[in-house]
Amino acid sequence: MKTKQWLCLAALTTMINAPVNAGEWVIKAGGFWAQTDSSMTTKTLLDRDLTLDFEDTFNLEEEQFLPFAQIGYQFNDRHHVFADWRRLHRSAQTKAVGAIESLPNFPEYGIAAGASINTRMDIDVLRAGYGYSFYKTERVEIGGSLGLHVMFIEMGFSGEIAGCVENNGQLICESTSTSGEVVDESITAPLPDIGFWASYEFADDWTIAAHSEVFYISLDNVSGYLTDLNATISYAISPNWDAEIGYNYYQVGADWDETSLKYKYQGPMFNVAYKF
Repeated sequence: MKTKQWLCLAALTTMINAPVNAGEWVIKAGGFWAQTDSSMTTKTLLDRDLTLDFEDTFNLEEEQFLPFAQIGYQFNDRHHVFADWRRLHRSAQTKAVGAIESLPNFPEYGIAAGASINTRMDIDVLRAGYGYSFYKTERVEIGGSLGLHVMFIEMGFSGEIAGCVENNGQLICESTSTSGEVVDESITAPLPDIGFWASYEFADDWTIAAHSEVFYISLDNVSGYLTDLNATISYAISPNWDAEIGYNYYQVGADWDETSLKYKYQGPMFNVAYKF
């Protein structure tokens, strides 16, 4: 079982083992229509900075449907725990129009000018946390949360890949087709976050809400930040079912060794929630 599957299972198991004698479960499912921007900066064979824009360089989709799922348990009016998962898997085929000296995390490979390459970039985001409501009336609620974000990143390259060497000041590349896919899997360190939310029931069965989560950490040669902003309006279809629309902005960056990753998406969202 892959690491991300173990972590998802651990998060859900922790919540399932919570006391169930006086609480409420909530399951949400839906998605975003996400406008995505992702890039990576790394070192080339010549020790120069190389920035790859995955949408421009490799023709990955800038707009795509992003599935979303969440499960939560509310102990009482004040305390709850939650875990959610978001998935963005993209792939594309393109021709390199200029010489790129190396692929991210694979310094022995490069892309020759005019070479055809298949690119796959799969990102899964797992979030889990605890929330506390410190102000609550019949129609208004304000609270805070503590949680963790983890990004699971898998990049695959295949096609006409070039091996490049420096010879008397000249960079010489010889193109060859890969036998299968060159794959790199990595996991960002869990990024802790601090969140705040507020909701207001402005009419019977209608509620507007907003939440924000931010964090920055720097330790030795590793640093990271995240910003997660969300605004929604929901309608109680029945005592057990809610429908929700909104807008989400998510940005995360991570720096480790000589590599820097930036990932951002934003767009409208739609969820359906079931409470029991």
